[in-house]
This record gives sequence, C-alpha cells and structure tokens, in this order.
Amino acid sequence: MALNPLFRREWSSAYEALQDCRPDQEKLMQLYIQQMSQVERPVLAIDHTAWLRPHAPTLKERTYEHQPTALPHGIPVGIGQGYSTIAWIPSTIGSWALPLRHERITSWENPMAKGAEQLAQVCEYLQNRPIALFDSEYGCAPLIKATAAIAADK
Repeated sequence: MALNPLFRREWSSAYEALQDCRPDQEKLMQLYIQQMSQVERPVLAIDHTAWLRPHAPTLKERTYEHQPTALPHGIPVGIGQGYSTIAWIPSTIGSWALPLRHERITSWENPMAKGAEQLAQVCEYLQNRPIALFDSEYGCAPLIKATAAIAADK
C-alpha cells in the first residue's frame, strides 16, 4: 500500500498499519485451541529457533545463539535472537502445524523456561491432556522440574 499512488503517505505508514492491526495473542491462541477441542490427545511440539543477525548491531537484546548447522566461520554459535514456538501437530495426513505461541526469548530468559511457560499457557485452555514433544535441546532436568506441575505427558 505504501507504493500505491492512492496512498500518498510516508514509508512509516506501512509499519504503523502493521503495528495497529496486530491481533491479540491470547485471543488468537484461544481461537486456535477451539479448533483442537475435538482431538482426544493433542500433540504439541515445542522448539527453540535462532534467528541470527550478526550485521545488526543496533538490534535490541541480541544474544549468543546456537545454530545446529555450521556457520560460514565453522563455529555453531552466532549473534541474534532466539524464538520459542509451541505448535499443535494434527494427526491428519500432511505436514502443517498450527503455531499457538511464537515468542522471542529475551536476554534474561532461557529456552527451557520459555517453553515451560508456553506449555502452561496452552494447557490452561485445553480440555484434554496433551502430549508435548520437545527438541533434544530440552532433554534435561531443568525442563522436567519446570514442567512437573503442568498437566501434559512429555
């Protein structure tokens, strides 16, 4: 729209429009969970993804992130931001997933704490006990302790 001659505004108007139409995360998650109400045992997948931004020194709160594939300099660690995603994996044939929460891991959080927090948020609204699947990064005692009180099979 910013390039359309009918909308003669500044470049920032496109960003402002995106910011103004940002949906409420909580309501959106609840809407998605309503789609899961018929599922007997929902399967949830939780993963930490690194978005590396080595050439963005002004990016807020860059942290050191592990990248599973080797980077050009051969070291699997880079500077960027980490994101945690919890998604519903339907049992139907196909390869799609419905992301319920996708949030940045701040510099004072870690993937285990963020994943446990997201699992608790989702399980609060589920009618049936889910099966939660985690990446190998999460296979440790801190995650077990953080999710002990959450009604989910891990």
